[in-house]
Amino acid sequence: MMKFSRIFLFINLTLLSVSCKGQNKSTKSEKDIYAIGTEIKHFDKEPHYGANISTSNCSFEILINDVPVIKYRDNSGGSLSGSYFPLNWDITQKGPQKITIRLSPGFNQNAKSMHPSLMRNSGVQIKIEKSFMGTDGSWGDEEEVTTYTTPQKIVEGKEVSTFDGKNFFEDSFTFDAEVPYKIDILDNAEVLFTKNKDQLQALEKQVVAKYNEIRGIYMKGTKDDLANAVYEKEKRLAQQMYLSSEKVKNSWDKEYQFRTDEDLEFFDLKPIEKYKMTFYANGQLVCLEKINNEKSALWGGFKRKDEEVGTTTYIQLYLYRQKNSKELQVY
Repeated sequence: MMKFSRIFLFINLTLLSVSCKGQNKSTKSEKDIYAIGTEIKHFDKEPHYGANISTSNCSFEILINDVPVIKYRDNSGGSLSGSYFPLNWDITQKGPQKITIRLSPGFNQNAKSMHPSLMRNSGVQIKIEKSFMGTDGSWGDEEEVTTYTTPQKIVEGKEVSTFDGKNFFEDSFTFDAEVPYKIDILDNAEVLFTKNKDQLQALEKQVVAKYNEIRGIYMKGTKDDLANAVYEKEKRLAQQMYLSSEKVKNSWDKEYQFRTDEDLEFFDLKPIEKYKMTFYANGQLVCLEKINNEKSALWGGFKRKDEEVGTTTYIQLYLYRQKNSKELQVY
């Protein structure tokens, strides 16, 4: 059964999220974050969708509507078993949702290196589930929407992967989501991806500058500065997750780590370097990813006073630009 805390733990580790109808140019503060819950529409039925993912002997990437749900590079021969990932924050409206699966070789424990190709037992199973939260805050049972398993064939009476021996496999499937909201932020956004090298170089300078701007807020700014930068993103997420004012406040106070938080002993974000520029959402979103692990280039660590060890954090930052605008905005 899903737990609300588990959803926000995942948010904290992977992304800095949220926005409903474009950027509001007026300056926002923490008080505006706390007030987001009063602007959120609520409905008789508020479904939450999630992916329950199990894998075997492979590295993989799973996307919904061309936005990553998870990227996993197998460096130990491990696997996932029934790991749950919420999907609502990348579902923008009701109707078909596309899930894309990309597999590459896993880790060979005997050779202590990556396999040269995918193996007979390489594969992924994805169960798309729907659930509802009760008025008392408890979760009801998950309803299975659909299940996908990477294709298999029978060899010598055993089921094996159809892509055995290949170094890459990609597939996709769709499921229908019955969400009652519509997020239209990208309806009027530019396609940023281009093959023009000069335009790409100019865009990269803008993207790096925006990443450094957000990093500068974390390192030298105030919590109000951060609220102003991510207000529209928080508003989007709150609508997609049907959040109350209390839950918005709880997420902001407890899940966002900031250097001035009283419960932190240490906070730091590393310089933006050794990255690659990557596009998602059919070229409308752009981000910087570390070359070595393809996680966000906006990363660092923090340590709480009541814990013995620190935590590495990757702040996922997607950027977009409205048509007829020169400004990159945080999605």
